[in-house]
Amino acid sequence: MLSLPKAVIGKRRWFLLLLPLIVGYSVLMVSIMDVYDGSGRARSPQKSFLRNDGDNFEVLHPEPPFYQRGEQFDSTVPRDRGVLMCIHNGVLAMGVSLIRELRCLGNRELIQVYHCGPTELTQESKDLLFRIDDRLELVDVCSDLTQRGKITQRMANRFRNWWIKPLAIYHTDVRHVMLMDVDDIFVKDPALRDLEPYKETGTTFFYDHGGVHYLKKLFANFKYEQFNERAGQTVMDIMLWFITKERFRFEYSFGDKETFWLSFEMAHAPYGFSPWGVSVVSSWPNRDMKTHPNTLCGSILQYLPDSSADPQVLYVNGKALLDPYPEGVNSGAKTQRNNMFNSLPTHMTPRLPRTQLNMTDAGAVRKEKMYQECLVGLGATPLPESFAGRLLRRRLHFLGAMTGVLGSLELCGTFELPN
Repeated sequence: MLSLPKAVIGKRRWFLLLLPLIVGYSVLMVSIMDVYDGSGRARSPQKSFLRNDGDNFEVLHPEPPFYQRGEQFDSTVPRDRGVLMCIHNGVLAMGVSLIRELRCLGNRELIQVYHCGPTELTQESKDLLFRIDDRLELVDVCSDLTQRGKITQRMANRFRNWWIKPLAIYHTDVRHVMLMDVDDIFVKDPALRDLEPYKETGTTFFYDHGGVHYLKKLFANFKYEQFNERAGQTVMDIMLWFITKERFRFEYSFGDKETFWLSFEMAHAPYGFSPWGVSVVSSWPNRDMKTHPNTLCGSILQYLPDSSADPQVLYVNGKALLDPYPEGVNSGAKTQRNNMFNSLPTHMTPRLPRTQLNMTDAGAVRKEKMYQECLVGLGATPLPESFAGRLLRRRLHFLGAMTGVLGSLELCGTFELPN
């Protein structure tokens, strides 16, 4: 998370990204600031809808047509803090279940659902989203930026995929925003703004699987002089450059993932990492605990990014824990076993600092196929007892949205028997 000098503390925009990244060496949460000129006028990439007066914020909600809200929208919800997620018809049930999960965990912040163009969400999908939450707004970022001449329609069409996430970060007016994937499964409210990384730098990056291949080329050839000298503006300008130009010249990223922290790095803006390396959960279809209990290969798990003695799980990026066909029905026969539906994860990699994998331990798994997601030799510890109940609740919300049994979305219990 990124922090700024005190002189600009009241004028920054922060972003908290909760998504797993296959980057050179990191997974990240990130924050970015608004930049203001000497007169106090916003110089952010888009119009600012917040007026800062100490700790008091006047709520000025952007007008339609590219912002949509339901009839029951709570217009008193502040815009200084919010959750950002990207949803289209194909992941609607996953997104609905995440929204309900956040509310069950006690989060009441504004939720911005970003999409690209008028066809990504049907009216039926929009009605469902408005029905389940009164602090939610839809943002058609592609239509807005196209109309304002920031991007062409041809370029807008190139964002109908995971690249919409950095575009949404560029566009949002919310100051403290948490960007998350719809398949994130949270164990607790992810509002982490009081933890050390966010307080110190305004960003939190999470380490992921390694593999550096692009950085030397980028550092040697990057043209710093073409970007604004103001740190906050430069971060956003560089991010837009990455997603509208550089990604078409060089495949630097596994999807959108490196874009966030690289924008900070190239802008020479401070950013911070979780003190803990990437972890994963055990994969039941891969028989992790039976065949190689010191090497787990399932979905990515991240611990709370603090240095307390008590390791606490924050979330699992777990589409394979929710969707019976996580890679699609047509890919079922080709899906790796560790990416198949994981009905019963029981263990997780212990909380550790970023660690070099011990490949000499491969003998323990020599008879089994080693996937790149496997954390070889890093051990296993049981998942928290509460995880199974929270996972069951999330699955119930997901299936309720899939089948149209919307009454299930009202349930927030985790089905635990009283002691």
